[in-house]
Amino acid sequence: MEHLVNEKELLRRLSEDDEAAFQELFYHYWDQLYHAALRLTKSTELATDIAQETFARIWARRTQLRDVQNFPAFLFTISRNLIHDHLRNKVFREDNAGYLETYAAYHESTPQHLLENKELQHLLQEAIDSLPTQLKQVFTMARLQGMRHEAIAKALDITPMSSKVYMVRALAALRKYIMERGGPLLFCLSVYFLRA
Repeated sequence: MEHLVNEKELLRRLSEDDEAAFQELFYHYWDQLYHAALRLTKSTELATDIAQETFARIWARRTQLRDVQNFPAFLFTISRNLIHDHLRNKVFREDNAGYLETYAAYHESTPQHLLENKELQHLLQEAIDSLPTQLKQVFTMARLQGMRHEAIAKALDITPMSSKVYMVRALAALRKYIMERGGPLLFCLSVYFLRA
């Protein structure tokens, strides 16, 4: 894995909340991280979740990054641990995924983080509103109302498998929308809401 020439400088800037530095690191490492996760999980959705969660944690821990000597190794250690957690059926339980909620609450008094949260909420709502009707219905019922696929299927007169397929398509469409319009940071911070 190739280090970026200016990686130390990027990590210093990132530790000072520089979003452009985060973007540069994200674009350099995303494909490698995603494909490594895909090889181990054999699931495009889960590989996306793992890579997204990894970068979300990088942002959440950015103040500690100035002293990291080997950033690729640091990145892949986080990713590997998330994959191991998943294989032990622990990843994304409330106590693991809740760190983003803690992050949001902890930084509530900082104008930049208030803005990020407001931007993310606005972008998520825009993205949900842009979904085709059936995808929007399934996503809303599953993610916002907490309904199970069997109940959604009954309510919409579709099969539970159709509900699951619509959910996968909705998540993919939402991720694409947020990445294209919000950039890497908001994309990564949306992991809590858009995990598979």
